[in-house]
Amino acid sequence: MNMPDQVQKLIEKLKSSDRDVVKASIIEELGNTGDHRALKPLVESLNDGDALVRWNAIRAVAGFGADSVALLFRTIESGDRFARRNVVQVLGEVGGEDVVDRLIRMLMFDESDHDVMIEIIRAMHKLRPERAVEPLITVLKMSDWEMRWRAINTLGHIGDPRALEPLLAVMEDEDPDIRWAAAIAVENIKNRALKRDAEPDSQPRAADTLPPASLPVERKKPARDLAVSASQKNGWTVVKVEGEMISTNSASFRSYMDGVVSVSSGPVEIDLSDCDFVDSLALGHFNAIRKKLKSKNRKMKISGMNPNLKQMFKATKLDELFAIE
Repeated sequence: MNMPDQVQKLIEKLKSSDRDVVKASIIEELGNTGDHRALKPLVESLNDGDALVRWNAIRAVAGFGADSVALLFRTIESGDRFARRNVVQVLGEVGGEDVVDRLIRMLMFDESDHDVMIEIIRAMHKLRPERAVEPLITVLKMSDWEMRWRAINTLGHIGDPRALEPLLAVMEDEDPDIRWAAAIAVENIKNRALKRDAEPDSQPRAADTLPPASLPVERKKPARDLAVSASQKNGWTVVKVEGEMISTNSASFRSYMDGVVSVSSGPVEIDLSDCDFVDSLALGHFNAIRKKLKSKNRKMKISGMNPNLKQMFKATKLDELFAIE
């Protein structure tokens, strides 16, 4: 019996069977055949009520790669929310430029269902397209908690420095879980930018092999105690930071700076000449202070950074956000 006959028999059996385990097995076999006649019934199986059947259908359709995209796009247009959600899962497995374009358009303009939009962001997390950075930044401004949380994680996973400023702003959010997610995303972007800067010609991208960051930052040696002091110099309020700014002490720096901003006038300089390390939480505090001063038409600059800190600011393009001396 030749393969085309066998494929047709599998398709007929899939349509007639009412046992989920049998359907799941048939779908797996159809996917393995690579016969394009199987695509339509496989896509239809994405709407099955059984989770295993749907999952096998997702994997089977994804196995056809770009050949399945046109049919999946038509299913998105005609399907209900359940169908669209499952199709987006497949598109996240298939990938490709056309898929990314369609998912971005859905996220920004065409889709309104919460669960479908969540699947779109999850697909972006898998595909990591750099051109999705701006749309995902837009999601950060939405009110839906889960969408914001997933967008934050995806931006950290993509690792594009363009996301740093909006993520630093999110670190001021009232929700502690959102702040925590943003801090980890910033740390990931920072680490990946440094890795790419150190190995510009490496393949695959350094972000593909870098382990996810965690907070608080693990240090190879005990952190130096943080000491902060202020003085006046040539009309500037100079705040000198000594030690290391990490998650366990950066809040005290922020409190000190809030006091400095309140009782002083004119520009502010943060002197890091005796500061060894700055983590993502501290960067968030720097940005909040910068914005607070800017709202009062006051300048802020950072001075005295050691070579490692300067490299980090340059690699992440934070030197374009902060005035560096």
